[in-house]
Amino acid sequence: MHLLVDSGNSRLKWSWWAGGELFGRQGVAGGKRLSIETLDTNWGAFVSPPNGVWIANVAGAGVAALLARWIESRWGLEPVFVTSQAEDCGVTNGYDNPERLGVDRWLTLIGAFHHYPLPACIVDCGTALTLDVLDRQGRHRGGLISPGLALMTQSLGKGTADIGLDVAVLSSKGRLGRETSQAIGLGIRHAAAGLIERVMEDMATELPDLRLILTGGDAGDVAAFLRKAFIAAPELVLQGLAVVSQEHE
Repeated sequence: MHLLVDSGNSRLKWSWWAGGELFGRQGVAGGKRLSIETLDTNWGAFVSPPNGVWIANVAGAGVAALLARWIESRWGLEPVFVTSQAEDCGVTNGYDNPERLGVDRWLTLIGAFHHYPLPACIVDCGTALTLDVLDRQGRHRGGLISPGLALMTQSLGKGTADIGLDVAVLSSKGRLGRETSQAIGLGIRHAAAGLIERVMEDMATELPDLRLILTGGDAGDVAAFLRKAFIAAPELVLQGLAVVSQEHE
């Protein structure tokens, strides 16, 4: 069995890969909050170690070093840190400098190419909100990055005085807010949904059959404000990681 790890700025998520299936998906706080103790508690409880560990890390060199040190010391394994390529697994990277495309975005492209109908606009609703367009031939047309819901909320809280954010109201639904926290909660969600729908409309002439695929921790929150149909793909990064691990084992 392989352990597949999606190491993001906010969450560390993992799943087992065996027999062509993903199973046992779990997650904990990641990024700067990740610790040896957290790994001991969660991974140290595994009945048996994996045969290999494949990691997609966007949380920085410090987190990568911590993960590698724990895996090597506890299991005697050297983890494989996947990186973005110019071309791999049927997908062509659209960046001028392919290695600069975040590996999480790269893996969503590979996951979408192998598991979902194309062409597609793939939206990862995480710490950042990323949009990437993939055509039917597996060519990445490029993408956009904007702050995610939490970052947009935090920027307003830090950049304004006495705004009085009420976290309980920030997730309210509706068209217009009747107090500040509700207005902010609605505003950032409408902004995210509006960005997604604008990209879909802009690409409609070039790619008339463009589908919308949503992934990431805030996907459900954003989806509630969309007027367009979408495909929910909560494990898309891990699905892409599984494809890469299988093809390069």
